[in-house]
Amino acid sequence: MLLRSWISRIRSSDIQAKIFLILIAVIFPLSIMIGLIQSKVMEPILSDEIRQVGVSFSQNLANQIQSQRLLTKSNSNALIEDLIQHMMYTQPSVLRTDVITTRKIPNLPGKILNSIPPSLYYVASSVDEQENVEPPITTLKENMEGEVTKEENIPVWSIYYPVRQGSEKANIHVLVSLRFADSVTSTFLRINLIGAMVSTILLILILNFFLRRVIESEKQLKVAQLSNEVLSEKLQEIQQELIHKEKLAVMGQLTASFAHEIGTPLNAIGGHVQLLNMDLGKTHSDRIGIISGQLKKIEEIVKGFLQTTKKPIVQQKIVVTTRELIENVVVLVMPTLQRHQISFGQEFKATDDQVEVVPLEIEQVVLNLVNNAIDSMKNSGEKNKTLHALWIRTYNTPGNVVIEVEDTGSGISESNLKQIFKPFFTTKMLGEGHGLGLSICQQIIRSYGGEIIVESKVDRGTKIKVQLPLGVKT
Repeated sequence: MLLRSWISRIRSSDIQAKIFLILIAVIFPLSIMIGLIQSKVMEPILSDEIRQVGVSFSQNLANQIQSQRLLTKSNSNALIEDLIQHMMYTQPSVLRTDVITTRKIPNLPGKILNSIPPSLYYVASSVDEQENVEPPITTLKENMEGEVTKEENIPVWSIYYPVRQGSEKANIHVLVSLRFADSVTSTFLRINLIGAMVSTILLILILNFFLRRVIESEKQLKVAQLSNEVLSEKLQEIQQELIHKEKLAVMGQLTASFAHEIGTPLNAIGGHVQLLNMDLGKTHSDRIGIISGQLKKIEEIVKGFLQTTKKPIVQQKIVVTTRELIENVVVLVMPTLQRHQISFGQEFKATDDQVEVVPLEIEQVVLNLVNNAIDSMKNSGEKNKTLHALWIRTYNTPGNVVIEVEDTGSGISESNLKQIFKPFFTTKMLGEGHGLGLSICQQIIRSYGGEIIVESKVDRGTKIKVQLPLGVKT
């Protein structure tokens, strides 16, 4: 469990921490391994150097004994011990020095003397009271010999070096400490460990410096990329707005041409309607009045089209009730509703529904919304063979009057709801709409400080709320 928790922590850590852990996990064991290998290589070399120290010490002592002929003198013991003490003072790595020779038995015939095995003793030693102690060897060495052994749990080189002075023979026994080699090896390991720690810390600091710079650069790059994306999106929006404005400019030119061309026939139709009214009298005056009224509205719309292509002029606002505006629109759309078998209902719950507007503009907005509802229900009814209904309501909210148009048509998807007020966006078939109706309606309502709110669900219908500020009562 502990190992799993450590692994999960390492996986969840950032790249910087992972690099540091890798450095520590690699450099430390590698440095220790290198130190161990070097110590193993250095150990026999140092050991051999220490052996050479013991051999040189033995050679110098042997040369001094031979040159001074100390073995033949009566006080050889004291003289050799003084020489040993002097030489060991200059060589602290030598722990002990002995001179071993054969003990002489006087006043015995030669045959008897030869039959008795030789007995060895210490002529001189750097250790006190060695006269009655037997040497570690039973016979003198003829050649120099050396081996690694332990003296009081201390690793030493034990070296025997032969000395000859006439008929006299002796061995110099030297114990040289190997502590220096162990000390050098352990010191070297410590130096490697400290070097590994220092180098790891330095590498971490250097990498930390550069990693911080890289991370900062990456952050700045991400910020720059995000800003570039935002700028690109804004540029695309501006380009789309420019395209829409160009389209609107073209539509303005076409509208001006269309309004100019349609103006003449409308004037002719209006004149003939007046003549018909005079000829028929009161028999069909209501119908002819409706036709005349609608012709006047068409003329006003044509004039509005022409005004949009020229420098805008201020249209006259009047205080009017929303009920009056709605009833004017209902008279126009009722035949269409009856033709498509769409039931209609209206509720005027607004206690105060007076607004200060240009009536033609608000009627144009309501008519556009009703026509869109009829198109939605007409297409849905033809497809599903179902009956539909349309409701128009008015009610008050604080400081406002709301005109609500609700239908049971096909509804609008969430993705399309975000785009319905964009110019030239339409879900209708080619030739059935140009995508300007709702965009113009929104501009008209916002010019009065109002707002259009759309609520819709696919296959369940649409509810559009036109919110207008209340006007001054007359």
